[in-house]
Amino acid sequence: MPDRLEMILELEQSFRHMFRQMRKDMADIWEEQINGAEFNVLKSLQDKSPQIVTALAQEFDCSVSHITHVADHLEKKNLAYRKRSQLDKRVVELHISKQGQDVIEKLARRKTEYYREKFEHLATDEIETLLTLLNKIDWS
Repeated sequence: MPDRLEMILELEQSFRHMFRQMRKDMADIWEEQINGAEFNVLKSLQDKSPQIVTALAQEFDCSVSHITHVADHLEKKNLAYRKRSQLDKRVVELHISKQGQDVIEKLARRKTEYYREKFEHLATDEIETLLTLLNKIDWS
């Protein structure tokens, strides 16, 4: 039986492989229409639109400049647009466009189906156990 450290290192290797494969698979699913950051911002806008860039930066724990860069790309692809707030003209809001709504719905369905297929060989109680174990780890 491997010792605790060997098992932890094997877990690290498994996580690295899993996340690398998931990123590759998501890129295939999204067919280069958008990247991961664009997907996440668009999904957030789908859930609550409009939003301001600073709120999105806080939500994703990243810089305002990164969200601005992502918003620029979403605008160029006609998936989102900026508009001055009606309440405070100094504030610029980011809105999801109709095309953005259509794209995020389609890609979110593909993503859900991907995960459904990945976990189909696990019983529901195994998924519960996996979730419980992962939630016990302090990731902060």
